[in-house]
Amino acid sequence: MGSCPPSVEVRVNGVSISCLFRKGEGEAIVFIHGLGGSREDFLEAFRREDFRRFTLLSADLVGFGDSDKPAGFSYLMKEQARFLGKVIDRFCVGRFHLVAHSMGGIVGIELCEIMPNRVCSFINAEGNLTAEDCTITRRIAEMSEEEFVREGFEQIKRELREEFEGRGDQAEMAYLRTLSRATAESMYKSSLSTVQESDFGSLLSRFISLPFFKCYVYGEKSRGVFPSEKLLKQKRIPIFYISKSGHAMIEENPNGFYDCILGIVRRA
Repeated sequence: MGSCPPSVEVRVNGVSISCLFRKGEGEAIVFIHGLGGSREDFLEAFRREDFRRFTLLSADLVGFGDSDKPAGFSYLMKEQARFLGKVIDRFCVGRFHLVAHSMGGIVGIELCEIMPNRVCSFINAEGNLTAEDCTITRRIAEMSEEEFVREGFEQIKRELREEFEGRGDQAEMAYLRTLSRATAESMYKSSLSTVQESDFGSLLSRFISLPFFKCYVYGEKSRGVFPSEKLLKQKRIPIFYISKSGHAMIEENPNGFYDCILGIVRRA
């Protein structure tokens, strides 16, 4: 296993963004985390020797991880993509492969549309494509912001803690620690934007229309669960499955996930 680089901070429009970055001799890979996640979701890529030659970038989205959480930020997925695009430019990353998980898949679609000539391939890991992909985000969005701030966020964290402790799943417990670094505002407004885009943003057709190689990755436990799977197959979009995992594939089977990513990047 290789060593992980220290976190670095870059400023975009006065907002501090916390990143993991390592310059390599080969192609670049940019990672985007999901709701309540952080740059650290992709630490394993920085540690693996078979990723050593790649330039790697993983950034905390605004409002998550150790990035700033400015009051009044919109938390729209398009705005997150604009900020991330500027982060990519700050590190002088030219063309890159994009890997995005969950809510980050929407940010990924937006980013691909902002800089289509820079993206080599887009690996969408259970990113939102249809209304049915909204689970916890829809539950959050159905609350008022006042209700979520007052009690909803803490209630969701308690429920997740009980669920994860009941299964004895240490990987999922790590997500709780990351989730606790988000704010109620960032979680609530991000959930509103996620649901809005999933319901009305034509994400599936926009993903299919991207003018470069794109594929979709499911955890094996999600096989046959979401309507997007059938629609992607109809459009002949390549689909990959990560064994022994569900939506939390990055934590549940990191070896399977990164082996899959490496294989795709080498072929794209």
